[in-house]
Amino acid sequence: MAATSVLALSLADAQAQSPLPRQAPAAGAIVAAKGGEEMRFVREDLWRAAQLQQSLVGGDTLRTNAIGNLAILFNDQTQIRVGRNSTLTVNDVANGPADATQLSLQGGNIWARAARGGSGVDVKTPAAVAAIRGTDWSLSVDGSGKTSLVVLEGVVELKNPQGAVTVRQGEGAVAAVGQAPTKFVLVSPNDREQMLFYMSMREVFINLPTTTLENKPFEAESTRIQALPAETRTTEDWLTLAESVMNSNGRRAAAAPLAEARSRPMTRAQRARADYLEALMAGADRRWQDAIRLFERAKPGLDPRRRGWAEYGRYAAASLADPKRVQPVPRVPVKDARTAEISAYLTGFRQDLKAAAAETAAAEKKFPNDAGLAILSASLAQDLDHREDMYAAYERARAIDPTDPNVIAFGTTIKADYARDIDGALADLYKVVKTDPNFSLLNQIGLLEQSRGALIEAEAAFRRALEMEPQNPIPYTNLAILLLDQSRVDEAGALIDKALALDPPTAYSARGRYLLQKGKMAEAIESMLAGSAVNPALSNDQLMLADAYFQNGDYELAWQTLDNADRLDPRAPIVPILRTAFALDLYLADEAILAAREALRRYRDRGGDYTGISVSKQTGSYPVEAYRFINLHDWARFYADRTFDPFEAQGYFDQAIVSRPGLFPTEPTLDAAEGTELNSAALNLSIQGLLLDPLAVAGRIGRFDPIRRPFLDTEIGGGAIVRGGQVGWQSGVLVNGFSNEPLPTSFSLSASANEARGNLTADNERGRGITFSIGTAPNAADRFMFMGWANEGQPGLTDIDRFDYTEHIKRDTTNLFGMAGWSHTFGYRNVLSAAVFATRNDTLDRGELWNYSAFPTIQTLWQEKQRVDGVVGAVSHAVGIGDFNLRYGLEAQAGQARYKGFSETYRYGFPGPDEYLQEASAFDSPFRGGRAYADLLWRPNDRFEAQAGIHRSFLDVKNANPDIWVSPRFGIGVSPLEGQWLRAAYIENADTYLSYSLAPTTTVGLIPNDTPASGPTKSLVLRWDAEWTPRVFTALEYQRQTLNDLNVPRINTLTSLDDIDKARAEWLAATVNVWLGHGIGVFGTVGGATSKILESSATPEPRGVGEPVPYIPERFARFGMTFVHPSRLRFTLTQNFIGERSGSYENDRLDSFWTTDAALTWETPDRRFQVGLTALNLFDQRYDFGFDIPAPGRTVAASVKARF
Repeated sequence: MAATSVLALSLADAQAQSPLPRQAPAAGAIVAAKGGEEMRFVREDLWRAAQLQQSLVGGDTLRTNAIGNLAILFNDQTQIRVGRNSTLTVNDVANGPADATQLSLQGGNIWARAARGGSGVDVKTPAAVAAIRGTDWSLSVDGSGKTSLVVLEGVVELKNPQGAVTVRQGEGAVAAVGQAPTKFVLVSPNDREQMLFYMSMREVFINLPTTTLENKPFEAESTRIQALPAETRTTEDWLTLAESVMNSNGRRAAAAPLAEARSRPMTRAQRARADYLEALMAGADRRWQDAIRLFERAKPGLDPRRRGWAEYGRYAAASLADPKRVQPVPRVPVKDARTAEISAYLTGFRQDLKAAAAETAAAEKKFPNDAGLAILSASLAQDLDHREDMYAAYERARAIDPTDPNVIAFGTTIKADYARDIDGALADLYKVVKTDPNFSLLNQIGLLEQSRGALIEAEAAFRRALEMEPQNPIPYTNLAILLLDQSRVDEAGALIDKALALDPPTAYSARGRYLLQKGKMAEAIESMLAGSAVNPALSNDQLMLADAYFQNGDYELAWQTLDNADRLDPRAPIVPILRTAFALDLYLADEAILAAREALRRYRDRGGDYTGISVSKQTGSYPVEAYRFINLHDWARFYADRTFDPFEAQGYFDQAIVSRPGLFPTEPTLDAAEGTELNSAALNLSIQGLLLDPLAVAGRIGRFDPIRRPFLDTEIGGGAIVRGGQVGWQSGVLVNGFSNEPLPTSFSLSASANEARGNLTADNERGRGITFSIGTAPNAADRFMFMGWANEGQPGLTDIDRFDYTEHIKRDTTNLFGMAGWSHTFGYRNVLSAAVFATRNDTLDRGELWNYSAFPTIQTLWQEKQRVDGVVGAVSHAVGIGDFNLRYGLEAQAGQARYKGFSETYRYGFPGPDEYLQEASAFDSPFRGGRAYADLLWRPNDRFEAQAGIHRSFLDVKNANPDIWVSPRFGIGVSPLEGQWLRAAYIENADTYLSYSLAPTTTVGLIPNDTPASGPTKSLVLRWDAEWTPRVFTALEYQRQTLNDLNVPRINTLTSLDDIDKARAEWLAATVNVWLGHGIGVFGTVGGATSKILESSATPEPRGVGEPVPYIPERFARFGMTFVHPSRLRFTLTQNFIGERSGSYENDRLDSFWTTDAALTWETPDRRFQVGLTALNLFDQRYDFGFDIPAPGRTVAASVKARF
């Protein structure tokens, strides 16, 4: 949210009286009034005061006076603002899309925003009829009846008997009585100029000066007085101190010194000054009659300048006390800059911002050396979106007095909102508030801290602002929005109630956001529409309304409202981020990518802005998900790595779920058909992200919900798995939920079971498991999350059945895991995380072997039980200092590995004697380990980053020598040209027994290939990412790894090649991603690898030294396409190639092979049902994982999921 101007644009201060009931059905209601507006009911002659929430029916007439202004919300969601000195009649209201609302504008100005595709609006004026089918437009009628029309979006026909013109977006037209309409083109259309803004009268009491001294003499006098002992201060000292404190710290802080002054003898002039200060306090507290009385009492004893200010104050208090009466304009001679400033402000109230800007410009010429007037000009230009005028006025002010607190404060607005130097802006603001901690600056600090994710600092600033101005609704509303961003809904609701009690119109949008997050959608939309009618220029309010529309299924209105937000703030990345989420939800793949690209462009230009937008660990951030959605994983990875922030959760999720193929081929799975191959680092990355945002443990099932609201989604699924002519099954249930009460909490529970069958023994597998995740964030500082799972299974294993040798094996596995984590934010970019992990892994292996190759025949029955119990404790501290981000921490682990095994061997003599041999063994291996690490990331700009770290690890296992490793890592990333990114990293890893960790996982976004090495590894990783056009992306990656203690498993067996003490591997892959449009993404990767065994521990003599490492393919490729259609259809076709590779220590060769995979899903439009069809090895290609290890043939899985 952009920092608000010191000139509040709220339409406040209308009297809150009860509206009158109507007999006819209401067509709309008044949602905001400025004061003095009237309405006449149909078939009545009486004019009565227009009240908030007063219902309107056909035939009602509304009129405003010289200071009046109305905001009206009709039932068809048309929003209308009526300017001053205007008369509008509601002739008839549309009953449906085919009808049109009939209005008559006899004179004055109106601005309106209507729903696309909804009912039209016909406005009759003395000169023409405007047939409006547009969305944003304004209309004015002058004293002669001349009609002027401006169309900001949509189409309007302006017609009369003399002719007609069609007016489109960015155009205008005029029609005089008796003359044909003529059209003109708007050179620079400006929405804000047409929206009929006015200033809040109540701000007068905050902005009126408290002293006639200029800033520097005033500060010097205040400093002198504060240095005096209290007992030596005179009445004049106490009174001057009250004036100073009220100017800097607010009226409540000024109460004590003012009371001290009042307790002493005072001159007539001093009593008048005291009355003047108390009058300002009464006005700010909405005690209008007290303010009038005190101003009147003060005037006779005041000096001429203060007397003029008191007259302005009395005028403001009287206008607010009796809005129906137009007060006479104060006749105050403008002989000084402060008086000119207040006069211009009141002109803004009586007329509009343009009139105020014109008067200020004239005053600047009269007082050219006054910085305050120049800043007022800059502020008005900002509110009118006249950017060049704003810069020019600010430069004038800075040239006059660069040390003026108001000049510095406005400079921070330019830094934050236009230069996007939020850190620099805040540094300047904090300097100013040390000496001038006024309400407006604290509110601005809160908004800027919120925009950069410093939630604790933002909350502190808003609460200080509340202490200074408890009668001002703005800090209540801003603090409420901050709390809503954190899902602290009940706390926010209490603040919104206070804001509504003070000034309902200013809190409508916040109340709508509150209702949205309570799940009350219809009420939320109604309240947000009212807020939009009150202040249609707030982009963030339009975003909230867009999300409410979307979640309610009003997609066209959601797109329209996003367009409104985009016009109002065309630089904000959050607008296209939300557009990306909507497009993903609707399976609009092309629109999602277009919006994602725009979001990422703005993100880099302006800085990240995910505040208030929910993410989940399943999908990560929306812009990156747009590319993953059509399987352009490397393109997604490029943007995920470029935007990674160690203090933002979505960056960890993006890196966790990105596809990272490994060095060794793995057994194909049904998930692999979708192109997802997760790295072993995915769990640690996900946990690190969840500790920053534990509410992301669960997201909507089948939907995207950008603004988190209560939900409980359940998905039940089942299906058949056909392999080798045999049918298996799979089933599962997933329950995701989120609740705001009693604390913001997300949870995810799942259970699954499957049993596959086939013609190979390895095809027969079964498993079942349950998982849970719970996350809660009770406040801005603390977050907690808990995760666990339990599963058991029997993986498919390959039996050997040769004429001379048979082996039948089985494995039962049981895995238990649990973790509890906590993170605490001390301040901006200063986070402590801690977690405890516990695990138990049980395996039971058993088998029967017959060896007929020689006499005697040997039969062996064997069984092995293994259990590993372990606990890991980890603590990590991340702190950001300027462009540097430091992460350091400690980890410790302890556990025990247990083994028990036995075998029975029978030797059948034929004809000799039989032999029987029995063996048994058992042992325990306690272990302990730990890690200390430090990692520093430097990112001075978007085109360069460098990272360096060092890890010290140790592992001590019983009956083995302790191992201690020191593992450095460093990397660099450079973007020499737009779209080109070159990275290099050297990474040493030494994993302890259990791999759970909170340590940094990536180095400049790079991770070494997964390998089954239990010893330390050394990796050199080079990567070149290149976005050549918006449609074409390539990546080239090279890795050179030195691997120790390599243990290469034979797929679908219980054996491995575990005698490789040291090996080297080089891997090169080239990838292309192409976005063809029409929902089609094409991807392809080709690559190769070389490897060599350097040392072997095989006995009696080393084996394989100098030969390639078994199972690493010399060539590999993968290419395919994904098609996504708005009918909620998604189809992926993939071709895989694995080249020749060694199958043994002796480099016996395994043949290359091709396989084809396909996956198809379709959802019903209401997302209640999803059907899927997945095929692995579609053409039933015969190939082997290894010698005597055949791979599965065609596998087809059909599934159905129902959602509730």
